Amino acid sequence: MALFKSPEQILQSGHDALLRGSFAEAYGNYKAASMKFSKQGNVVSSRLAEGYAAIVAIAQNSTSSNAFYSALQSVRSLGDVPLKLGLREISALVLATEIELLASEIDVLNARAVTPAEHTDKARRLRELATRFRTETTDTVLVLPELFFKQSILGESKALVLSAHSEEAMAESLVMDDPKAAAEHYQTARLLWMQAGRQDLGDVAASRVRSYGKAVRCWFCGREISGEGIHFLAMPSDLTELVKKTAKDSALPAFDPSQSQIYACKGCHSAIYKMAEAQAIEKMRELEMRINVQLEQIRQSIAETNRMISGMRR
Repeated sequence: MALFKSPEQILQSGHDALLRGSFAEAYGNYKAASMKFSKQGNVVSSRLAEGYAAIVAIAQNSTSSNAFYSALQSVRSLGDVPLKLGLREISALVLATEIELLASEIDVLNARAVTPAEHTDKARRLRELATRFRTETTDTVLVLPELFFKQSILGESKALVLSAHSEEAMAESLVMDDPKAAAEHYQTARLLWMQAGRQDLGDVAASRVRSYGKAVRCWFCGREISGEGIHFLAMPSDLTELVKKTAKDSALPAFDPSQSQIYACKGCHSAIYKMAEAQAIEKMRELEMRINVQLEQIRQSIAETNRMISGMRR
């Protein structure tokens, strides 16, 4: 029974459970070993077992940086001792670096960015973190993704992903002032996603390249502008052949004949939308007034009918 096992045996049971992928069991054994070592006054071994428990706890909450930072504190306190994690052995100092980088990755990817300045800052943080993955994890497979998720991930792979995110954040910081420059950053991001083996995200970036790089002429004011969905929008319209012919005096298109749509800059589109909205509200008020008049007439008719019925009953 576990009750009569030595702390060394319980610690080994934790290693065996970890090797099988039974993380909850491994965690329980490591905590039990830590308590037994502590009762014996073996502070060093107790701290080691506690470090193993903190590492395994990451598997239960791998999407939150809190578990990583908790483990980081425990692992750093171990100094440079070797740690046995599954089939691999790694220095506690080296693992601490990996844990810190993975925690930082979660934080920076989850950082909310709305303003151009916030996007610029996020791009910088992502770029710096990508550099750290390249320089501090070398070409070895990261330990924790392999241990918990059976994923063979190199530091360079992480760097590619973070670099792609950085380019996208930089694009979003520029799109309001320079959509063509934003399209260039998304094109770089697309190439990085392809290198990282993420065809899906590469396709998303490619769609941004097409949208942000697209330039048209506003059908209404004639302004030449780029950045579809940001600075100009397409609006459904009925286009006759004559109308199409008279709109061909510019190198940039003012309409999409295949979709029967015209292009409107954000200013014109917003003005038209607000005018239509104001007219719709006015029409709704007029309708409400007519309905109220009709309802009052109905109420009066009902009241008159009730009076007539009351008179007949008398």
